[in-house]
Amino acid sequence: MKEVAPGLFMESSYAPYNLVLIKTDRGGIVVDVPPNPIHAMNWLEQARAIAGEIRYAIMTDARRERQLATVLCDFPIVATEATLRVMQAYDEERPRRDLLDELVHRFPDETESLDSLQPHKPAFAFSGSFNLYAGDRVLQLQAVEGAGKGSLWLLIQGEGILIAGDTVVADTVPLMDDTPDSKAWLNTMTSLAHRQDVKSIIPGRGSTPIHVGDIEPQREVMRVMRRAARTLARKGGPSLSLAQTAQELGQTFFNRHGQRAVKQIKAGLENLIAEVEMMQASETEAESE
Repeated sequence: MKEVAPGLFMESSYAPYNLVLIKTDRGGIVVDVPPNPIHAMNWLEQARAIAGEIRYAIMTDARRERQLATVLCDFPIVATEATLRVMQAYDEERPRRDLLDELVHRFPDETESLDSLQPHKPAFAFSGSFNLYAGDRVLQLQAVEGAGKGSLWLLIQGEGILIAGDTVVADTVPLMDDTPDSKAWLNTMTSLAHRQDVKSIIPGRGSTPIHVGDIEPQREVMRVMRRAARTLARKGGPSLSLAQTAQELGQTFFNRHGQRAVKQIKAGLENLIAEVEMMQASETEAESE
C-alpha cells in the first residue's frame, strides 16, 4: 500500500482495481472493495491495521463487480441514489439469489468457507453532492455521469486530490461496455480537464496518481470509439466489421495489452452501437408522431 499523501493510501495489488484508504482520528474510510472475497478480506484487514475500525465504504458506481463486493461490507456504505436504486432489486429473492450464484460461480474456492452471504445496500445515498467530514479533511462527494450507473467521485478539498473511480482510468481501456450515457461521460471528462481545483487524480484503474493533463489520452480513445460505433451502426456505411474495428483500435491505442484490450474495446463498441441504435429509434419514433 502506498501513502500518496499524509493519511491517504492507495492499494493497486488487487488488479485491476485501485483501492483507497483515508485514515482519520476516528477510523478509516475505504473507497471501493474488490469483488474477490479473499482480496476483499485482505484489503479490509490491511485497512484496519493502518486506520483501525472501518467507518464507511464509499461505492464509486453500481457496476456488477461493485455490487458483488458489498457481500463483505459489514459497515455502512455510502453511494449515490442511482446505486441505491440498483441495489434495492436485491430485496427480492430471485435477483439476490442470482447475484450470489454469480459470486460463487466466479470465486468458488474463495466463497466455500463463507456463511450467510448477503449483498448490502448503501446506508446513506445522495444525489448532487455533499461534504463528508473525515477528521480534519473535508471530502466532497459528487454524483457524476461516468463509466457505470451511480458513478461518483470525491475531491479532498484544499489538497486538490480527486479519487475518481472508473470514471477516470490510466493506460487502460475506458469501461464503455456498461456506461449508460457515453456522451454525458465524455462531457464529464471535458469538464474535469478544465478544473483548476484538481491537481492530482487517483484513477479507478491503471497507473499511480496522474495529473489532470494526463486524462487527454482517455478522452481521445472515448471520442474515437464513439465515432467508430456511429460508423458501424450506420446503414450503408463502410463494411468494416466490429471485430476488425476492435482489433485496429487495440493495436492503435493499447498494443502492449494485446487481446485483452481488444476484447474490452469490442465489448465497449457493442454497448455504444446499441446506444446509437436506441437514439436513432427514438428519433424515428419522434418524426413519425
